[in-house]
Amino acid sequence: MSIPFPEIDWLALGPGGVLAVLFALRAADSTLSTLRMLAIIRGRAGAAWILGFFVAILFILGVAGLLANLNQPLSIVAYAAGFATGTAAGLTLERVFLPANSLVRIYSPSRGRAIASALREMGRGATEVPARGRGGTVDVIFTYIRRRQENRVRKQISALDPEAVMTVENVRVLAGGWRP
Repeated sequence: MSIPFPEIDWLALGPGGVLAVLFALRAADSTLSTLRMLAIIRGRAGAAWILGFFVAILFILGVAGLLANLNQPLSIVAYAAGFATGTAAGLTLERVFLPANSLVRIYSPSRGRAIASALREMGRGATEVPARGRGGTVDVIFTYIRRRQENRVRKQISALDPEAVMTVENVRVLAGGWRP
C-alpha cells in the first residue's frame, strides 16, 4: 500500500517557477522550524511535534527540488534566500502572535526609587532590592513585562536614568503574583 504524497513536476514549472517554489518551500520550512524551536524552548511539546512534522515534509520537498535542479545555479540562491527569509519571518510571527514575558533587571546607582515608582505608575509591578556594587550602593529593580514592550520600557528607563544597566531574559513560566 502506498501513501499518496505530493509530487512536484519540476520540469513543468519552468526556470522561474522552480526558483519560486524552492524559495517558498524553504521559507515555509524555515519559518515553521523557527517556531518549532521556540515551542521547544517554552516546553510546548505538542506544538513542537506538529510543527516538526510539517518542517520535515517541507524540508524533504525542498531538498528534493534543489537536487533535481542543481543544473540551475540560481536554485541554490533561491533555496538560501528562502532559508534566510523564513528565519526572519518565524521570529516576526513569534514576536507578534505568541505571548511571552520577560524579566527586566535594572541596576541603578542613584535613581532606583524613581524608576520603580515610574514603572508602577505605568501599571507594571516593580520589586526593589538594595545591593552593593563596585562603586557602592545600587538599587536593583525587577519587573515583568510582555516581551513586545521591551523596547518601549528600555527607552523609558534610560530616559529616567541614563546610567542604569538593564538585563532582559525570557521567562518560560510566570505563575502567581503580579502579571504584566
